[in-house]
Amino acid sequence: MKDFGMEKHIVPILAPVSVEATTVMPHVALKKYERVKFLISLGVCSGDTHVLTVTASAVTAGSTATALSFKYRVTAAAGTDTLGDLVGTAVSSLALTYTTFAGKTVIIEVDADELTEDKPYVGITITDPGSAVALMSIVAELKPRYPQATNDGALT
Repeated sequence: MKDFGMEKHIVPILAPVSVEATTVMPHVALKKYERVKFLISLGVCSGDTHVLTVTASAVTAGSTATALSFKYRVTAAAGTDTLGDLVGTAVSSLALTYTTFAGKTVIIEVDADELTEDKPYVGITITDPGSAVALMSIVAELKPRYPQATNDGALT
C-alpha cells in the first residue's frame, strides 16, 4: 500500500533560495508528532560561514526561541549514495563551512520529548556573520503519533 503522506507529514520550510541574512525559519509543532527530521540541502556557497542553530519556541514564528543541543549527519556530495556517520556528541550550533558542506545535505532529528510543554515548536535559525551567501532549502519530515489520511498541520 502506498503511503502518500500518511506515515510522514512533509512541510516545506524553505524553498531553494540564496540565504544572505540571519533567518529564523518557521517552527513546527510536535504536539501531535513523535519527531521531526530536518533535511537542509546546501548548494553553492561563498563568503563567510553561516551558523545553524536548532531552537525550541512557544510559537511557529520562532520569536521566543531557546537553543537546543542536537545531533546530525551529513550526506556525501549530491549524486552519490553515502551517508556520513551520526555525530555522536550533541552540539548547540553547527558552522556550515562551505568547503565541507556545499553540495551536501545535513540531517537533524529532534524527538518531541526533547521539548518542553511551554515550547512545543522546533525549528532552524541560520545566522549570517555578515558576508555569507548560501543556496539552501529546508524540508521538515514529521512522524505523526496517529497517522491519518490527512494529518494535522504542523505550523499551527
